[in-house]
Amino acid sequence: MNLSHVERYFAAILSAIESADPIPLHNGDGFKSGEVTVPNRQILPPNLFIIGTVNVDETTYMFSPKVLDRANVIEFRVDDKDFGDFLDNPKPVLLEKLDGQGSMFGQAFVAAASDKTGVVPVKVKARFIEEMMLFFKLLQQHQAEFGYRTSYEAARFINFYKELGGHSDEDDTYFNAAMDAVIVQKFLPKLHGSRTKLEGLLWALAYACGADRGPLAPKDFTTACLAAGLTDDEAKSPEAVKKALGGEKARYPLSFDKVQRMYAKLIRDQFVTFSEA
Repeated sequence: MNLSHVERYFAAILSAIESADPIPLHNGDGFKSGEVTVPNRQILPPNLFIIGTVNVDETTYMFSPKVLDRANVIEFRVDDKDFGDFLDNPKPVLLEKLDGQGSMFGQAFVAAASDKTGVVPVKVKARFIEEMMLFFKLLQQHQAEFGYRTSYEAARFINFYKELGGHSDEDDTYFNAAMDAVIVQKFLPKLHGSRTKLEGLLWALAYACGADRGPLAPKDFTTACLAAGLTDDEAKSPEAVKKALGGEKARYPLSFDKVQRMYAKLIRDQFVTFSEA
């Protein structure tokens, strides 16, 4: 999708996805493509979902905030075990084997996506508000805060994570994993910039995602995270937070690992983006 600037060819579709307004195609009459008459405008059907892949190299363009605000970014990484398994038994990728495999979920998927009433489950609502406020303040401190659209989509994500995972209304054990996915898919992809711009923010995010909250109240933990983003005390650095974990899992492991990689690249190159080339 990023062989050219996405927003240049995708802007009308981005707007139509949100507004449900038709996309204008042309102003003439009887315009044809082959034997097909092309209408003046096109309405996107409710069962259309757009998924695109992105490669990162010197020939591609990064996504703008306008695009990222309206998407969830899923990063695929290959570890040495996966690569070793492939080398042991290399096979071509046969995508046609996937054709039609999800058709039995189609009707329920469209119905769920069309239902805008889904809200954060009551059991985890207070925690969701705490975490959203925490990350809003951390990002706001460095002029990178999110807005209402991201908050709404995060709430829907938590709801669907609970529903698709088969968790009961009284279960809250899924929340950290769901919130971790929100952070790494919605908050972190918009980060890019120089060391001067991002070093403090990455310190704050590493502390928020990895530090042991212990008995600290939400307000006090937020204060500690904000302080980590403003200090040059090595005891609050991402490396120190990782060392303090002592091999234990971070509070938000996916996000913590990503912040660590971004910080290492920032120190090395003096500039970093979410995408890793």
